[in-house]
Amino acid sequence: MQAGNFVAHRGWRQHYPENTLIAFEQAIQAGAINIELDIQLSADHVPFAFHDAELKRMCQREGLIWEYNASELDTFHASEQLRFGETFAKNPMCRLSDIVALLELNPNVNAYVEIKEESLTQFGEHIVVNAIINALRPVASRCVLISFELQALHLALHEGWERFGAVFDTWPDWQSAALAELQPEVVFCDRNCVPPDCKLATLPWPILIYEVGNKTEAEDWFSRGAIAVETFLIGELLTEFSLSPS
Repeated sequence: MQAGNFVAHRGWRQHYPENTLIAFEQAIQAGAINIELDIQLSADHVPFAFHDAELKRMCQREGLIWEYNASELDTFHASEQLRFGETFAKNPMCRLSDIVALLELNPNVNAYVEIKEESLTQFGEHIVVNAIINALRPVASRCVLISFELQALHLALHEGWERFGAVFDTWPDWQSAALAELQPEVVFCDRNCVPPDCKLATLPWPILIYEVGNKTEAEDWFSRGAIAVETFLIGELLTEFSLSPS
């Protein structure tokens, strides 16, 4: 196994507020070379690394992320108080541009950037997709757009984007025209949707399994043909596989 077989799911989420700069910085420091983040848009169409539409869980604020302009969101704190108390009370929200800057500082790191369906519903595909791909252009060669919403990825394909991954939480139709047109370089599959007897290496595209929490589980998925696993415990898994920096 190599570090490239592991993806830091929303950063090193086990120990830091998810989808925030500190979570990604610490994942990279722990040895991650693949990070995954979610994208929602502000009211003025600025992409932020953020999973939920609602602000409450991360920021202890009422309302939805797209009800605020980016300048307002910059004043909020993504502390994830229910998990961490006041430990990260002043932790800022993270713009996609912050991730681009982080990637520019770490040229060996790649990012899987998930287009969230809530923002697609709120703003429409063209606004969301173009906001994201325009922000990512400086590091486009190291960024894979992923989504449950394949139609949004098809739009990005037609806009000239080159790297894609499909995401599924139910077992997909591997012969679907949507997948054939997209030709994803990887398919993310929820571990709970994979048939017990499935040999992943026989499928048309490489398979990445989420969410994996320990070495035994990871080894099982690798033995079944997964090319990578996604985890909230990136530092722990890299250490268990003797892949953390010396």
